[in-house]
Amino acid sequence: MDRYEALYQFWASFGIPAFEENSVPTGGDYPGYPYITYEAAVGGFDSDVIANGYIWTRSPSWLEADTLADTIEASLKNGGMLLPYTGGAIWITAEPNFAQNMGDQSDNMIKRKILNVTYHYS
Repeated sequence: MDRYEALYQFWASFGIPAFEENSVPTGGDYPGYPYITYEAAVGGFDSDVIANGYIWTRSPSWLEADTLADTIEASLKNGGMLLPYTGGAIWITAEPNFAQNMGDQSDNMIKRKILNVTYHYS
């Protein structure tokens, strides 16, 4: 498994579809809500990369997005999560300002939750 596959496996481990940013299928293959998009930012040995994941839900409330964010944050408690890959590992941790809300001006039912993480490459 390479670095990109390790990142995908992390983001896809929360029971909803996950896609690299700007690669959500459209048309008949559109996954519907909820889903996760994430930045597949990589770095060299012993480097840190600040990145974001995004939870997308469609609801009149933030409850579903908040619950998913809490689940992801809980997986990163106690020092983060180590994601091994061929030739190294990624230690993913939550940033202090882990989650923030961002709506959609064109459709107030769409709720996007921004998740701030750090990928530590070793």
